[in-house]
Amino acid sequence: MKFSNEVALVTGASSGIGFEAARLFLEAGCRVAASVRNDEAEEKLRTISPEIQAIRLDVSSEEQWDNAISQIEERFGGVDILFNNAGVTLTGELLETDLELWHKVININLTSVFLGCRAVARGMLDRGSGAIVNNASINAIRGNYGLVAYSASKGGIAAMTRSIALDYAGRNIRVNCLCPATIDTRMVHEYLAASEDPEATLAAMVAKHPIGRIANAEEVASVAVFLASSDASFITGQTIPIDGGRSIR
Repeated sequence: MKFSNEVALVTGASSGIGFEAARLFLEAGCRVAASVRNDEAEEKLRTISPEIQAIRLDVSSEEQWDNAISQIEERFGGVDILFNNAGVTLTGELLETDLELWHKVININLTSVFLGCRAVARGMLDRGSGAIVNNASINAIRGNYGLVAYSASKGGIAAMTRSIALDYAGRNIRVNCLCPATIDTRMVHEYLAASEDPEATLAAMVAKHPIGRIANAEEVASVAVFLASSDASFITGQTIPIDGGRSIR
């Protein structure tokens, strides 16, 4: 058990990395609140444990963040750990990216992380401790094709993580950032299904990773749990690639 009853809030827990993170935080000794999109996702979350507090949260809404934190404070007393995981992948080269697409991606991927960090920071400061893990992407630290808005949003997460970490390093709040490469999640399945040749597209994805495969969601979620734990007590402001070697090529 890495934790002693700390309260962990996981966003984007309907599937994939967020779902696995909710499970792993609970198994590691946390009380867990997790945001989901619908009734089906909430029921799936409860298969882990009925003790998980399921919350409906539009992560791009300041009002909904305030409401979510109030719900968690009412049940658990506050948030000790935040895993900002929710996000979308929308593609487009520069000339294919209109303002509507740009604002949608920035709001869901970047503004949401800002709002989440700000929503939990006051309580963490009052309690004298806290850990935040923000989920970015390998595209935050290296280029990729056709992902102008997405890459900007994820690069912004990495930069913001460093800044918030410096602001609160002396006040016992640690902030770190994950940069996963291709992960076997619903998003990737949808991307493959929309491609002209899913088998060839998957092969091309795998070929980018020196380790010879893509990751599973638990491999990313476990790093989030580690960074939030006391095992990582001297780590803050870092951008951690979880990429099977992709960033070193």
